[in-house]
Amino acid sequence: MKDVLLVGANGQLGLAIQQVLGRNGLGVTPLTRREFDADHDDAAVALAEYREHRYLINCIAYHKVDLCEDNFDRSFKINGQLVMKLAHFCSNHNITLMHISTDYVFDGRKPEAYVETDRPSPINVYGASKLAGEILTAAYAGKYFVFRVSSLFGYKKTTDPNVNFVEKMIHAAREKRPLKVIDNQIMSPTYTVDAAAAIGSVIKQGVTDYGIYHACNSGECSWYEFARTIFELTGLDNDLAPVSYDQFHTHAPRPQFCSMNNAKLAGFHKMRQWREALADYLRVSGYVKG
Repeated sequence: MKDVLLVGANGQLGLAIQQVLGRNGLGVTPLTRREFDADHDDAAVALAEYREHRYLINCIAYHKVDLCEDNFDRSFKINGQLVMKLAHFCSNHNITLMHISTDYVFDGRKPEAYVETDRPSPINVYGASKLAGEILTAAYAGKYFVFRVSSLFGYKKTTDPNVNFVEKMIHAAREKRPLKVIDNQIMSPTYTVDAAAAIGSVIKQGVTDYGIYHACNSGECSWYEFARTIFELTGLDNDLAPVSYDQFHTHAPRPQFCSMNNAKLAGFHKMRQWREALADYLRVSGYVKG
């Protein structure tokens, strides 16, 4: 039996999973849109030849938060209905489903870091569709893990600077564009390599304590603090000013406090602090020497 079937293999997290799991001796079968098009292919048919895997990791998501607000059907088709089909497929072939979810399943009104047992209450279509995926995973997959991540940053194939917040900030600084960044929206940044390592640890250890886990880096920060740290570590000089969430208008509302507690995951894998993870990403990406 093969180890891991990975769908959504070309995204930031999918690329990290291939790298990290491969380095740890786990065989990964990566499927991109070319091999499995979630918009058009029937999961049961398209994935039938891959049923001899122990795990299926789902990195497919419709995650453009503002666009989700106007594309309800597509959001729930990819983030909900597809997940149900994957869960059925896994259950039928005794495969453990590993599904990636988000901190946006919460409303951001809790004054301290969210734990896995906190009640979700999404405030936008993206969060609601991702919560649907979580519920359908639990309902239809016999064996499953849901890994919630937040504010992902990691290696990418695209040259688009908007692929993640770190790249966006560096690109703006190099172009000498002044920036206003929200200083009262709190989250727990997640380095894709670290999330992938957590998933790999669960697989390598044969964990059967199924359920939801927060797989974010430790600690919390505002987007403004995150940006300021990027510039401090890279030595880039940029006109950076804090701005309140109330002054920063987006099409879809965002939860203002989405720090997540990862203590449950620490029973199998300890996640490092977000500053350390960011410094490592900047070094590996060539933005910092060392």
